[in-house]
Amino acid sequence: MSGSSTTPRASGSGSRAEGRGRAGGPALSTLRYLGDHWDTLRPQLLTHLQIVAVAMAAAGVVGLAIGVRAARRPQLAAVALGVTGVILTIPSFALFGLLTILLGIGNPAVELGLALYALLPVIRNTRAGLGSVDPAVVDAARAMGMGPAQVLWRVELPLALPVIVAGLRQATVMVVAIATVGAAVGANDLGQPLLEGIRGDDRDAIFAGALLVGLLGVGADATLAALERGLSRSRG
Repeated sequence: MSGSSTTPRASGSGSRAEGRGRAGGPALSTLRYLGDHWDTLRPQLLTHLQIVAVAMAAAGVVGLAIGVRAARRPQLAAVALGVTGVILTIPSFALFGLLTILLGIGNPAVELGLALYALLPVIRNTRAGLGSVDPAVVDAARAMGMGPAQVLWRVELPLALPVIVAGLRQATVMVVAIATVGAAVGANDLGQPLLEGIRGDDRDAIFAGALLVGLLGVGADATLAALERGLSRSRG
């Protein structure tokens, strides 16, 4: 008799605990998941940041170099914008999958794929920024004896910087989101809780991963927007 009376009490306790979890709502449940799994989510967040940083550094250097040349050569601009535009239409899972053939499964393939995606806004805005520089300012710099490299680095790029940063801002927010797909090809980033949540029908894991990715994207956008505004004010 004592054994049979113990079982209902345990079951009732479990039901009450489940009821409390449901009563808290999805927001509280997601926050609880974040706290319980932070030891796993923290390295995934750091890896996500690393992947985005590497991809944007590569895209920034390559995109800036191509954008500078594209600003001087309309034919090159048409080719560069056309090719990078086509790359942007390739589904991320397909692109990452193809790159794993060259680089193997893991972060490098994802970083290269994201860098390729980020090229279009960087090249486009670098070209637009340089094109917005007043020709009279450039002529004045040349009249002072500056060579082409000095004019570029000391006059044109500083004046074009707000527009260039706007392109980097667009690319960064896009890359933060697309990086989640990298989990499907072995990247241990914030795509992992989303992937595991979908596989295991775990809504808390999905919400937690989505929340962290969203906060990361909003934070990156706000930071670069503030930098863009500061540069615009200093230019004005």
